[in-house]
Amino acid sequence: MAEKVFARQTYDGLWQWREASDGVWSSDVYHTGDDEALAEMLRANSAPVTLLLAGQNVMSCEVELESKEKRHMAKLLPFELEEKLIDDVEDVHLAYLSGDGNTVKVLYCANKDVESALQPLIDLNCDVRYIQPDYLGLRTENNGVTLVWDGDQIMVRLQENAGFTVDASLAELVIRGQSQALDFAVTVNLVAETEQHIQQMRNWLPAQWTEEEGPEIKQELAGFWDWLDPLGSHKSLNMRRGNYSRQLPIQRWAGAWKIPAIAMAIAYLVAVVVAYSEYQSAKSEQQKIVATMNEVYMQAVPNGRPGDPEGRLKALVKKDQGGGSEPTNLLLLINGVADLVKAANITVSSFRYNSEQRELLLNIEGGDFTQLEALRNNVEKKGFASELLRVESRGDRTSARMKVAEASQ
Repeated sequence: MAEKVFARQTYDGLWQWREASDGVWSSDVYHTGDDEALAEMLRANSAPVTLLLAGQNVMSCEVELESKEKRHMAKLLPFELEEKLIDDVEDVHLAYLSGDGNTVKVLYCANKDVESALQPLIDLNCDVRYIQPDYLGLRTENNGVTLVWDGDQIMVRLQENAGFTVDASLAELVIRGQSQALDFAVTVNLVAETEQHIQQMRNWLPAQWTEEEGPEIKQELAGFWDWLDPLGSHKSLNMRRGNYSRQLPIQRWAGAWKIPAIAMAIAYLVAVVVAYSEYQSAKSEQQKIVATMNEVYMQAVPNGRPGDPEGRLKALVKKDQGGGSEPTNLLLLINGVADLVKAANITVSSFRYNSEQRELLLNIEGGDFTQLEALRNNVEKKGFASELLRVESRGDRTSARMKVAEASQ
């Protein structure tokens, strides 16, 4: 499976691409096809794409900026390049990289040319990670120069981030005008598919490149894809930045989750329908039970009114069994402890009566625990059950909760 795909669009609207893995080409051939063919290959490999722009649309140059000015490259470069640009600065896409000394390596291209090349790949949901001109992808030897005759174009790779692509009809003037000095330690590679084209390029080389002490000149019958470096995109300026930087692949994610999301939605709707159906069934059953209970109640109490039949029937049964509620013993308990509390000089801050337990709870406060315990003993002597709960001492006062109930028989 490919780890990376290099692709470029040809003049007839078709695509050419070649797959690479582990820094080498996956096969000896490149492929040609339309948008659908490229998309099918990318779906099968899920590999990131390096887009090769037509080099005649991308210019490379160097700009001199002082070290302190490099911090503001993004703002200064458009003004430094303004005289070289044909289009308005706002219509040009820049990619730059700080070089040695005061130099800045720059690539610039019209926005419309970047968009026309990139948009088809975005429409195909491709993961485009690198954009570079075709000439910067060429291999060089010994830090030299590579010239490749490709169709009606000649691509020239001069340095790590410098080069150009020119029409063959204009190539002689441009190539002869190169002033870059090359010594015997570097290599100039001439690459074309015919001997005639190789000889033409050799004849166009600057005079200083063909001198005896000049660079080594090699010739090879090959094409563009033979000299494209599968590792080159990591070494050159990447134009996939700024307005054309990578975006989150929302559309691709949406496509991947579309079927699971639909399945989850269907499952959720089915669950809701089933739950609602069960609820309606249970509600209908409950209504039948209530109707039956009302019917039984009306049979037992012909003159009664429907509504809470269960409670009404329980009340009737309790009444028939003599199970009425017992009278409260609140007054009995209060009368039993009131005089004792007053005599002991103890303060009652609050009290609460529990009718179910038939007991009285008092929050009391006295001088010390002995005083409170004496009160409890006196209450028990009067025939009540008494208990001190949550005794607390604060300074010279002691508080507690006392529970009083009738003594069990």
